[in-house]
Amino acid sequence: MQSIAPDGPDDDLSAWLAEDDEKSRPYRVERLRLLLQEYGEGDYRVFPGGPASLWAFEEARLAYLHGLYLACVLLCQTCVEHMLAGMLRMGGRDDLDHAGCAAILREARAQGLVSADEYGMFDRVRQLRNPYAHHRPPLAKGTVELRAVRMNTAPHDLLEDDALCAITALLRICGRHPFAIADDD
Repeated sequence: MQSIAPDGPDDDLSAWLAEDDEKSRPYRVERLRLLLQEYGEGDYRVFPGGPASLWAFEEARLAYLHGLYLACVLLCQTCVEHMLAGMLRMGGRDDLDHAGCAAILREARAQGLVSADEYGMFDRVRQLRNPYAHHRPPLAKGTVELRAVRMNTAPHDLLEDDALCAITALLRICGRHPFAIADDD
């Protein structure tokens, strides 16, 4: 792709965007296919964590679609944390307002808001997210670098896998009651 000046003519900037869009379209089609398979076009959704959970949900889907895998992992965990904390608060558990994600997940499991399988998926997302969100020394436990060395794979491939894990977990919970209400409910 040619270099372009940020103060160049709008036509040059539009052409640059069109070229970039065309190159990434086949990859976005595949990611869109997965989003539609996992969630569909979406029925009525409930985001008990307030507007932050809705924004995180929408941006996580867009991040995954556009291959912004780190953002996807961070946003998926944020959305789940806000939604579950919101559900717990509606049930009178305002003592968890400043709790971390691990505590919120444990309490959501204890209250039956998430199944054992969902708890496992979200705890995995939480563990994947932590080394991305918090600084770790090179090759520290849980880092993508150490995982890549141990698995003999490229770090970016692991990041893509982490995003797939996160978006799949998020879409599955958002596609079920009480977070989604189908037209026939």
